[in-house]
Amino acid sequence: MTDPGPDIFDLVLACYRTPLAHQDRLASSAPLPDGMNRLLWLANGSPEAFEEAARRTGARPDELREAARFFIQQLCFVRGANHYRLLGLEPDAPFERIKEHHRLLMRLFHPDRAAGRETWTDQYAARANEAWTVLSRSQSRADYDARLRRLPEQALVASPGTAVPAALRSRPTRVERPRRRSSNRSQPRFVLSRRWLPVLVLGGAALVAALVVGGVYLIKTPAGPATFAPAATADSEPSATFSESVADRSAIGAFLAVPDWQSLEQREQQARWQAARAARQPVERIQQEKLAAEVAPLEQMRVERAQIEEELKAEQARAEQAWVERLAAEQQRLKQLQAEQARIEQARVERLTAEERRLEELQAEQARAEQLADELRAERRRLEQARVGQARAEPKRLEEQAKQTQAERGRAEPVRPEIAAARAVPVMGAMPDEREPTDRELDDLIGRYATAYLRGDLDGLMSLFAPGARGKDGSDRGGIRQDYGALFGSHFVRRFQLHDLRWNRSYGSANASARYELWLRQRAGGELVQLTGNIRFEARKQDGRVLIQAIDYDWPANRAE
Repeated sequence: MTDPGPDIFDLVLACYRTPLAHQDRLASSAPLPDGMNRLLWLANGSPEAFEEAARRTGARPDELREAARFFIQQLCFVRGANHYRLLGLEPDAPFERIKEHHRLLMRLFHPDRAAGRETWTDQYAARANEAWTVLSRSQSRADYDARLRRLPEQALVASPGTAVPAALRSRPTRVERPRRRSSNRSQPRFVLSRRWLPVLVLGGAALVAALVVGGVYLIKTPAGPATFAPAATADSEPSATFSESVADRSAIGAFLAVPDWQSLEQREQQARWQAARAARQPVERIQQEKLAAEVAPLEQMRVERAQIEEELKAEQARAEQAWVERLAAEQQRLKQLQAEQARIEQARVERLTAEERRLEELQAEQARAEQLADELRAERRRLEQARVGQARAEPKRLEEQAKQTQAERGRAEPVRPEIAAARAVPVMGAMPDEREPTDRELDDLIGRYATAYLRGDLDGLMSLFAPGARGKDGSDRGGIRQDYGALFGSHFVRRFQLHDLRWNRSYGSANASARYELWLRQRAGGELVQLTGNIRFEARKQDGRVLIQAIDYDWPANRAE
């Protein structure tokens, strides 16, 4: 398409109205113009194509459609046209355009859709199907393109942009001559004979007149020599009178004397008009029938289009209604989920509040218990001091009593030293051993351990362990510090209590077992978790201080310390 030229609708209308003036555009060697796709839609009766073509050209829809079909027939279905030109395409056309052009041509020329039309539509449909069969498959299309490239130039007459040899241009074929449509058949066929019609009419009339005159003369003149007048008579009047009478009695004497040219011209015009009218009436009837046959599918297409639009609107309305209902259901479900979430949040807050209240109560109870423990330890300390004081005062009292008894008995018998030592042994056994931890010191150790644990005070807690202390699973003091550091770094200790704590002393050390109850909450947030288990202590007094020598406890396997 090197020369696009005018718009496709203007070109088609001009070629339809004056085909002889545009033989170069309709020739088999002419390139395809731009807009063949629009032309096929116009030939199929597309309302959009009709509107665009009518706006550009101002022509009637029936003339535009007839012109489009005429142009497609003359340009695409020329004899010898290759498959690309037959479908109105270039050799590099994509598959989608090949499919679309084949569909439009089959809608235009298929016998089932072209009922009552010319029989050549069957051939056009067969040729379009053959082109589609070859070009729709990639392998067959590639083979066909290779075959086109191998053909000589004489076989590429219908290929777009191919130069036609001079030998082929010098021999016009029937395909290169555009067909005249039925609208031009009303003209007389023999154009050259009209110039000779008056001469032929006059010559025929003269011949008929001569034959009539000769016949009349032969009938009226007697046979033999007696019928002729004397030739050498001066008075030759009878012969002249006879000739005049014969001429007067002739029916066409006046016509032979002066021909009526005006009457002959009127007769010729009347005969021409009658012949043109007789030839035009079938053509007009055929055109009207064709127009009715072409308008009927167009009206049917419009009705179908209106029905499809109505169905589309109804389907769209149903889809919108379904979408609105689904949206309302989703909104209702969202509201229910929000309400359920609000209830869950409220229950969680209430539970958390109850847990915090219970925790506060437990902390208050623990504070009271610690206060009672302090009071108990103070009472034990007081009792211990009283006991120690009493134990210290008892030897003096016994000594004074012994002295008094000895004084009373001194007069009779002196007290021997071994008896005095034996009497003093029970008093010395009552003195406590300073190397063993007392109950008060052990209770004070456990109290400080629980307080540091509850506060998460790692340094304060580690100050209660001896330098060589052993932890869980035989770990050293560094392992103990690492375990408690990991626990205090990830959790808040809300409650810590020991139940059924009992100490057993042996050889300067004390062992105890108890049941612990621990409440924890993660620092990142979460619910309050309760842990319970057994815990074991080993304490020993060093440098006047009671320190933890070993500790072991039960810990859930699924919870890191």
